[in-house]
Amino acid sequence: MHSIRALIRAAFLSAASYRLGLALSFVALLASVVPIYFISGALQPVVADSIRPEGGAYFGFLLVGIGASYLLATAAGALPSAVGGSVGSGTFEALLVTRTPLPVILTGMIGYPLLMAVTRALLLLAVGAAIGVDVAWHMLPAVAVIALLLVAAYVAFGLVAASLVLVFRTSGPLITAVTTGSMLLGGAYYSTTVIPSWLQDLSALVPLTYAVRPARMLLLGGSPLGEVASDVATLALFAVTLLAAGTLAFTAALRHARRAGTLAQY
Repeated sequence: MHSIRALIRAAFLSAASYRLGLALSFVALLASVVPIYFISGALQPVVADSIRPEGGAYFGFLLVGIGASYLLATAAGALPSAVGGSVGSGTFEALLVTRTPLPVILTGMIGYPLLMAVTRALLLLAVGAAIGVDVAWHMLPAVAVIALLLVAAYVAFGLVAASLVLVFRTSGPLITAVTTGSMLLGGAYYSTTVIPSWLQDLSALVPLTYAVRPARMLLLGGSPLGEVASDVATLALFAVTLLAAGTLAFTAALRHARRAGTLAQY
């Protein structure tokens, strides 16, 4: 834990050195709630029937989806970005020769951006509640578990992308494809019940689908935990399976980079 805190603190100090940019990012986040509020109000009569099982209010529906998209994008993109930057600066190889286990190093490298994503998601929800969204705050611990499983599932894609960075020095379009495809098919902005049937089959293969639906049902719909157990179990299965595959890919890529002696080259 000490190593993770140290890496997170280092990233925080680096970000805090650009205080204006950090402050403006939160101002922009708060300002974005205004158009979301008016757009959701205009579309409420159109989408009301399709989102009724997930709370029924499109404003809250959108806020949860956008918050989940923050976590998704950060979980998938933070690790390849951090590995690429540290390889380019020569710090990644130095970290690997310490006694710190590799999983701890990788967790520390993405800890700060993940904490910022969580902060943004919670801030969105808090502003929405202040405006009028009825949030079941007592369900937040259960939703936190769902968020953790969502992050784990998409960190797996980050591990694969980081593997490509180690071997080819670029992850190509992988992260863009994963994040864009997940948000289009996973129900971030609309219910998956309104998309064509063949796309619904594809949405069943997207981890985000099994995160935003139960999160909305708990936070906005007041559903009991038993009603979301199936979705959460499926999300957990995605997380375990994908993490195992991502770990294998990253281990193989790291072994190749060490053997080729390219960890310090960019």
